[in-house]
Amino acid sequence: MSTAEHENLISMARLYETAQRAYSAIPYHFFKGGYSFPAWHYYFEVTRRCNLRCRMCQYIEWLENMPATQQKEGELTTEEWHHVIDQAGRLSFITFTGGEPFVRQDFLELLQHASRKARTHFISNTTLLTEDRAEAVVALAPKKMGRLGLNFAGTSIEAPGELHDEIRQMPGAFERSMNGVRLLRIYREKAGKSCPAIHVTTVLQTASIDVLHLMPKLLKEAGVDVMNLVTETRIFDVPGFGERDPVSYRRDEVHWPKIERGKLAQALDTTIANAKSAGIEIRLPRMPREALLDYYDQGLHLGQFECRNPWNTLIVGRQGDAYPCWLVKIGNVREHTLKELWNNLTVREFRQTCQKHLFAVCPGCCFLEHKTRRKY
Repeated sequence: MSTAEHENLISMARLYETAQRAYSAIPYHFFKGGYSFPAWHYYFEVTRRCNLRCRMCQYIEWLENMPATQQKEGELTTEEWHHVIDQAGRLSFITFTGGEPFVRQDFLELLQHASRKARTHFISNTTLLTEDRAEAVVALAPKKMGRLGLNFAGTSIEAPGELHDEIRQMPGAFERSMNGVRLLRIYREKAGKSCPAIHVTTVLQTASIDVLHLMPKLLKEAGVDVMNLVTETRIFDVPGFGERDPVSYRRDEVHWPKIERGKLAQALDTTIANAKSAGIEIRLPRMPREALLDYYDQGLHLGQFECRNPWNTLIVGRQGDAYPCWLVKIGNVREHTLKELWNNLTVREFRQTCQKHLFAVCPGCCFLEHKTRRKY
């Protein structure tokens, strides 16, 4: 990707965030009764199955305890996913995620179907991204960012080499994931495209904090455009998560991750400096540096944060359950259309609560945003 294309990527990412905030601003501040404009960003969790067993995965207990023969039960069929995709608006942005999407034999078909109708994005561990698959997904990408088709491709890499393999609990996972990234870059260059832009997510965690500073150079050399640093969260470990009334959750029910404050501060500073030197864009959680340090030290002050995600985003799980946030289920796409679900009574009541206060389990969520974000 050329310097001009990289700058365009950064500009498009900032434009997306600005547009998302603007889109939610009017209903968030002025609409009564919790109503919102139509959903803009859809997350389609096409499967929970995965070929890895990442230690910090939200589904690790399910993956380890659910027999493989039963893990596929209840997943939406190809035809059902087509029907869901067809309900998304032409201006929508669709993210496919899992589990690992490529364990579904029909995933390329689903991605192709969606890419003809909307701007798309997939998140994969890229260990299953063969040459044929890499060439096929790049063929779905537009030449320039922002047009219909596959705009972004994402993966997660936690650390260099064997440490990544240990966290992923799969020997060779690092090299297989990096090879998938390289294949995307190679076929993108062959096609003369700037898309899909490639991003890598790295979780800030004790196991890899000492080698975090090595990541920017490794990722840049592989062809990665953006490195996302995200907070580790253990909220999915809470009993009854997604089924209970969100107000009932207590902070002490979550095993909050810890990293020594000075060590985290040094790792962040060095990693940011190395990213600048390597020429790779680095993105941090949506909060000031001190708040990020607080998260792993003493916890966040929720009064300083807000979440507008329920006004923008609709998540559809593998079995069709729909959520504006994983905290509350609002119905199922096998029984209702996306339009019917989006402003039903359950989601409107949830939005009204979010306007008043957040919940004890919200810290660590990627969608949480500091109220001063626009100022720094």
